[in-house]
Amino acid sequence: MDKSLLKKLGNIDQIAGIRESRLMRGRAEGIQIAEFYNAAGLRFTVVPDRCMDLYDLSYKGVNLSFHSQNGLTSPLAFNAMNGEFAEQWPGGMMVTCGLDNVGGGASNGGNFPVHGRISHVPASNFGTKTYWNGDNYILSAEGEVHMTKMYTRHLSIRRKIETSLDAKVIKIDDVVTNFDDSDEPFMMLYHTNFGYPLLTEKSVVKTTKCTRKGMNDMSNDNEHMMLPVDGRGEELYFQTDLGNAACGVIYNPELELGGYIAWDTKNLPNFLEWKNMKSHDYVLALEPCNTCGLNRDEAVKEGKIAILPAYESISNHLEIGVLDGMTEINSFVKNL
Repeated sequence: MDKSLLKKLGNIDQIAGIRESRLMRGRAEGIQIAEFYNAAGLRFTVVPDRCMDLYDLSYKGVNLSFHSQNGLTSPLAFNAMNGEFAEQWPGGMMVTCGLDNVGGGASNGGNFPVHGRISHVPASNFGTKTYWNGDNYILSAEGEVHMTKMYTRHLSIRRKIETSLDAKVIKIDDVVTNFDDSDEPFMMLYHTNFGYPLLTEKSVVKTTKCTRKGMNDMSNDNEHMMLPVDGRGEELYFQTDLGNAACGVIYNPELELGGYIAWDTKNLPNFLEWKNMKSHDYVLALEPCNTCGLNRDEAVKEGKIAILPAYESISNHLEIGVLDGMTEINSFVKNL
């Protein structure tokens, strides 16, 4: 441990720690949260009641994440009916999508809602811990999220989220397991959502070299942002051929601040960029995925859906990080 640092402190929680609490009032009534903070100025909220997803993220008091008009909503309000997604989606720094569906709703062989059910499932065996590892102080949360259906499915995510005393990075390690006796189709997408003030008309997006396809008529400039426009439609970009590892970054040269997501592409070979410049829904999302820009029905029909064999597991490794200053940003972008 860092004895010279500890001698300056009454308690380490002066500069770093995890605070667990339960929210009161409104649509978030009763939700359990775990708030991480560290000496670098990184603050973020893990929501064990919602798949251990990340809601808030800020750095030195500057917000990086997007929250929808719904705000944080209880998983008890989940409704899988067609058309209900926009009524309840909270946004947040990272929303896990899947494991039954990603993209638009599907109905072949069951009811598969927009972006699936997993983000509405509370974690079991959730716990947090802080400890010294040499001279580094670690802040960590772990838990399991099980997605089940009688006669057909038992998929789970065992998730670990970690940062440290002086880090500007959140590490996310997921182990996805099929506990059933049948091979199971599964779809997975990490919906990471950046918002104002990191996102403004001055902000720029850069990604790993890839093959990029615009998915609608408006999708013709994935790099440059704009001021919010009342009633404007969304832009979508599907990106493939990423190599062994991939990264997407958004930075604001006026703030000299950037945010990024990086990941191992072994089981997440593609990603989507969602650029929504609409007023009040002003968000830039970078979304690593194992899907092909299709919902479950379309992916099954085209033979483009991932299969997890019975009793087997795969691992996903991601990090969400902050870039502070144009020197750091330019160096990072140069190496994409």
